[in-house]
Amino acid sequence: MGKGIAIILMFLFPISFVLLAIWLITYLIWKVNYVLYALASIWIGFISLILIFVIMEPYLEPMKVSEKDIYGEYVIDVTKFPGKQANWQYDNFRFEFTEDKKMNFEYRVYEDNWKKEVIDISIEPTWHNRRVIIHSDTSNHHIIRDNPTLYRLSFNRFYYVFESEKFGNVFFKKGKWEK
Repeated sequence: MGKGIAIILMFLFPISFVLLAIWLITYLIWKVNYVLYALASIWIGFISLILIFVIMEPYLEPMKVSEKDIYGEYVIDVTKFPGKQANWQYDNFRFEFTEDKKMNFEYRVYEDNWKKEVIDISIEPTWHNRRVIIHSDTSNHHIIRDNPTLYRLSFNRFYYVFESEKFGNVFFKKGKWEK
C-alpha cells in the first residue's frame, strides 16, 4: 500500500499547489471559495480512503492456518471447476484430519461401498502456517500420494490441492459431506 500512496501523493501535491494558487487568485479578485472547497474535498476523500484501507487490511489478509484449523473433515470443492467431474469427485472422495495425527481418506468403490485408508500425517511449522506432511507410499490412492498444497484466502478460509496423476489438481475444502 505504501507505493500506491506515494504515487497518488506525487500527483496530489502538484494539483493541490495549482488549486491553491487558483483559489488565491479567485479569492483576491472575486472573493469566492469554490476552489478551496474542491481542494478540501479532494484531501478529505484521499484521507478517508487511506483510513478505510487501514481498517480493512487485517480482514483482507490471507488467514494464518493453525494446527487447530487443520483438524476436521474435508470435501471436494465443486466451486473451483464446477461441472460433472467436480460433482462426481464430490460424491466419491472425502477425508478427515484427526487430532491423533491420522488422515482418514475415504473413496467410493461401488454404490454404498466405501474404502477407507488411514495414513499417518505430521504437521510441520512453516513461516506463518502449519504444513501437512502425508506419510504415504505408492500403494495408497493416487490422490493422496503427494503432500497437499495449502492455499489461504481472506475471511478465515483456506483449501488444499492434491495433485493426482489421473485427475490433475483435486481441490478440497473444509466441510461436512452431504449426499
